Amino acid sequence: MRTLNENTKLILAVAVTAIICIAGTYVAVGGSDGDDSSGTTLSVAGSTTVFPLMGLYQESYEKYTNVTLEVTGNGSGAGANAVINGTADIGMLSRDLKQAEIDAGLKSTIIAKDGVAVIVGSGAGVTDLTLEQIAKIFSGDITNWSDVGGTAGTIAVTVRDAESGTRDCFDTVMKAAYSSYAIPDSANEVGGSGAMVATVNGNATAIGYVSLGYLGQLTSGSAVKVEGVDATPANVLNESYQIQRDLILATMGDPSGAVQNFFNWILGPQGQQIAAKKDFVPVGSVTV
Repeated sequence: MRTLNENTKLILAVAVTAIICIAGTYVAVGGSDGDDSSGTTLSVAGSTTVFPLMGLYQESYEKYTNVTLEVTGNGSGAGANAVINGTADIGMLSRDLKQAEIDAGLKSTIIAKDGVAVIVGSGAGVTDLTLEQIAKIFSGDITNWSDVGGTAGTIAVTVRDAESGTRDCFDTVMKAAYSSYAIPDSANEVGGSGAMVATVNGNATAIGYVSLGYLGQLTSGSAVKVEGVDATPANVLNESYQIQRDLILATMGDPSGAVQNFFNWILGPQGQQIAAKKDFVPVGSVTV
């Protein structure tokens, strides 16, 4: 299990303290206006990255309010579509909204920042890769670990499904690093963050990518440095780690009522401290 070093703890403590000062009116659960949503049920669907964090929010928020949260982790694209189709009140996304989703009426609220770690199996024999090397590996242009200074062995590339917000973030950064970036049909595709970690745990020559919040489940293999920088919350905060993204909650139109009260709580000190404990980087409220 990874633990934050003292510098990281200090940086995150400062970030959370700043948010507490800014969001002081949200100390009470449900926001400064209180939560008068007795018996309300909110349906939440989407990103498997945000799903475990939302589970912690659910556990805490339901203790102190009369709001029930029904949470499903089925991918960022599915979450956005569920809100558009009216089958969910809130969509969880680990990527920005696409133009078509904005045109359909979705609004996003940023609740945290996250890094996407590049993870390799125990037999890879590498600890640091450049963005270009990573992009060439995932494109199939580098196929053996020995070609990047590792132990000889065929690289087993694993990617997320096309609806994944994590894949969207990863692909965007890789395309900027290598103009010929393209995922070959031979790549192993998995449907969730947990499945990605399980694949790398079980294959010594595998490579994949996953949210920082899932690194604690990596029991075999490791996260490599990217351009000499460790994948840590502190390095996401200072922006030295380049594969990073916002985590957002999407609503149809501006949030209001019970949904707004819930968002106020997430962006207040209690919700942001929960995010920090899951290795995400706390933020203030930003709506587009």
